[in-house]
Amino acid sequence: MKDIKELDNLITEVSHEFRSPLNSIVGFSDMIRSETHGPIHEKYREYADAIHESGLFMLDLIGEILNPFNIEATKKSYQPEKFDAILLISEITNILKPQAIENKITIFNNIDDIVLPVFLNKISLKQILFNLLSNAIKFSKNNENIYISASIESSNLVIEFQNSSKDTTNQNFEIGKNGLGLFIVKSLIEQQSGALKIENKKNTGTIVTMSLPFKI
Repeated sequence: MKDIKELDNLITEVSHEFRSPLNSIVGFSDMIRSETHGPIHEKYREYADAIHESGLFMLDLIGEILNPFNIEATKKSYQPEKFDAILLISEITNILKPQAIENKITIFNNIDDIVLPVFLNKISLKQILFNLLSNAIKFSKNNENIYISASIESSNLVIEFQNSSKDTTNQNFEIGKNGLGLFIVKSLIEQQSGALKIENKKNTGTIVTMSLPFKI
């Protein structure tokens, strides 16, 4: 019991150390985008929005990572929630938009209006989308495009990322050759009985498709 209590105390301390600066980032970015001390340029407002959303995302992610080590948290069963998939995709796109702009990459959303409320593990889907879009940006060249499409197919949320490589695709964009990101994505998708497919096509680009079953 003593070891368990010490572990809980350590996790609580680590969580506090991570959350404190992130809460400051979220708070200050909120002040900037709210123009608390005067008007700002629209472009800076977009950056402040991205910083704010990134801070909130990291706070959620820290909670998700540390909770499994918290004894009380492990007693709670997996609880999916109802949320708007379109808004979540837009949120992740906005977080990574500055990175895409820096690399002269344009992101286009092609999302069906029917992709509305889904019933899934929201934080897991956030992690999946963040990693997949990050990889799409990383493996795209300057002045290329990334297309994101989403639809509902047979009670599955299907999201596709495609880059617009005009020459040849990067064959290293595969699970096992791409660091930890895709392993995490694959694991999170499989935990929810979903599927991940990666296709490399010359003159078309890399197409990454994820599918997750859900309840409305």
